[in-house]
Amino acid sequence: NKRGRKSRPSSAADTPQHQDAREGSPLASFKSSGISNLHSVAKPFKNTEYANSRRWKNLKQVVAQEQADSDWPVDFPAYWAIDAPPSLLPQKKYCDITGLPALYTDPKTNIRYHSAEVYRVVRTLPPGSEQLYLAARNANVTLK
Repeated sequence: NKRGRKSRPSSAADTPQHQDAREGSPLASFKSSGISNLHSVAKPFKNTEYANSRRWKNLKQVVAQEQADSDWPVDFPAYWAIDAPPSLLPQKKYCDITGLPALYTDPKTNIRYHSAEVYRVVRTLPPGSEQLYLAARNANVTLK
């Protein structure tokens, strides 16, 4: 009788013992069959001899199959001929010391660095060693 609702008179058919005994209910037919373990019941809809004959192919197999089927049109997109347009976003810059995203660039040596801690390391580099870091990203300066 919550929130002013009137309680419904209960009948004997609404009790749990009588709900199971109603004719046509799945639980009543299960109890009347005498089966206690569903795993022991034969399932005629399940074929035990079924085996999935479908294999997954890796990229190398897909490319080899597409190259073997050479009857594709020249302009048809395939795995071995995918060309992406150049990106509209600017190239990402990474720290030459740590490899983390570089937020700063040293104006004296042109080395990119991630934080003030890495900048202290850049300041202590011996002369000429910054060229090795720049050469790693093909940004070294060669004087002719």
